[in-house]
Amino acid sequence: MKPTSLFFLCFLIFYSSFAQTSRVANRWSYKTAFLMPTGRWESGLFQPFRFGINQKMEISANILLMPLMPNVGIKIGLGERSGFNLASEHSLSVPSVFLNTVSRKGTGGLLSPEFDFPLILGVNNSIIASKPVFRSAIFSLESCYFLAIRSGKVDPLATIDLPLFYPRMAQYYKGTSIRLASSLKGSICTRLDYQEGIQLFIATRKESNFNIENTGGLLWSIGRSLRIKGGYILTYGKYPFGNHWQLWPTFDLIFGRLQAAKMK
Repeated sequence: MKPTSLFFLCFLIFYSSFAQTSRVANRWSYKTAFLMPTGRWESGLFQPFRFGINQKMEISANILLMPLMPNVGIKIGLGERSGFNLASEHSLSVPSVFLNTVSRKGTGGLLSPEFDFPLILGVNNSIIASKPVFRSAIFSLESCYFLAIRSGKVDPLATIDLPLFYPRMAQYYKGTSIRLASSLKGSICTRLDYQEGIQLFIATRKESNFNIENTGGLLWSIGRSLRIKGGYILTYGKYPFGNHWQLWPTFDLIFGRLQAAKMK
């Protein structure tokens, strides 16, 4: 093989690998160290709205939850270390309105109306490391620390003992929480991508302090502005009523023009 032909072949292999990984980073930059491109936005019915401020920063907010749980977040790119892209995420939320709203009888009631919640400010901080692998996939690790600032004491019996709710609200009542997560996101074909992940929640209290979730999903792209996501969440945890397994289906519609994400 001539040197020019060998060079051209190597270039095609490299370009194909970079293009596929860039495409996956764009479609799955949520919960990875990659950021939304400057001026681009993305939002789902359940996935938070995200907007790229610049190459080092994006802001986010869960629009669906905003009326009952005001929230805002920011992701900051931290560059690359040892082949991993790094980013930090920071968010604030006020769950008091939501908790007081569901403390009632009848439809929408998840807690007894006898409970009254003070002002609670949830503070989340995390570090994410992501690395392109297998030519068209991204592997990510995340460590998150949750704490809450309360204007008064919260009744420890006023918990929502349901998967998904319970581990994410542990710090509102007492102590703090830690979440450790890993995920693999990749491409099956031009329009179809996959995701598989696992996350562990640990609360700093003596009982009901361990929960684990396994998530999986497929994302189908329709045109340049709509993607359909379907999958599952398998949960296991320690609750006040005992240990419990549960399988949940997941679905989302994700809107936002596709654009190659920045890879540092």
